[in-house]
Amino acid sequence: MYIVKQNLVSKENYAIKCPYEMTAEWIVVHNTANDASAQNEVAYMINNKNQVSFHYAIDNQEVVQGLPIDRNAWACGDGANGNGNRKGIQVEICYSKSGGGRFDQAEKNAAHFIANLLRERGWGIEKVKKHQDFSNKYCPHRTLDKGWNGFIQTIKSYLNDVPTISSQGFKVGDQVKVKATATTYATGQTIASFVKGSIYEVIRVNGSQLLLSKIISWVKEGDVEKVNEGSTAITTESSFLVEIICDELNIRQKADFNSKVVGTVKRGEVYTIINEENGLGKLKSGVGYISLNTKYVKRK
Repeated sequence: MYIVKQNLVSKENYAIKCPYEMTAEWIVVHNTANDASAQNEVAYMINNKNQVSFHYAIDNQEVVQGLPIDRNAWACGDGANGNGNRKGIQVEICYSKSGGGRFDQAEKNAAHFIANLLRERGWGIEKVKKHQDFSNKYCPHRTLDKGWNGFIQTIKSYLNDVPTISSQGFKVGDQVKVKATATTYATGQTIASFVKGSIYEVIRVNGSQLLLSKIISWVKEGDVEKVNEGSTAITTESSFLVEIICDELNIRQKADFNSKVVGTVKRGEVYTIINEENGLGKLKSGVGYISLNTKYVKRK
């Protein structure tokens, strides 16, 4: 249906584009009011110096992310402390100026993508808002002209349509191994070397993309292979997930802060810890240990 890409704003521009940390409470829908593609919308947004920003642009072929969803955006026009600007994941639907087939497909893609966002967060349809709900602007203008309730019903239909088998036959519950040749996640982020070769369970399917357990990351189905039914991932009753909240964190070879650095993990990545020792946590992959200081990681 569409592919998902990232083209994130430089951290040097956070002060202009997304200065505040955010815990999202809803999804806010917009129309772009021009005929640029999602890729061009995001490129223009992240490269100018205006206090205008959004998280995703969606056209008839792609979803392109421009801001981290744990940072605010300035799309709602309700001020620095407004509930729209400070609590909403902002989604722009492209090609709304001229409308037609390109816009209709972009709107369907947006409905499908929003349904996935809702499902991932355990949210209901009431979490989907209009730009108009937070300011007097008639936006999303073409979606409103066509009928807001119809758009909501499309999202609901996608919420009720939960795919379980991928285009190449992977299904929810399969045990898979990330191939050594894999390079990037479906989002475009680099796959760390210690993720490769580890075994995960498929917990969600979206076309040719698979959401894997433990790392809670989407991968392309061509980058994994099924493993024997008898193979299992390393698990313990005391295991838990952590999210990296600093830019980069060292992986130590042993449970010792003076131990050799054997790799790094990045902000936003999620890992399973299977053991704690000396303030460090052992990664499920077995490659080493990372600090569990709350300055650097957050337990999920």
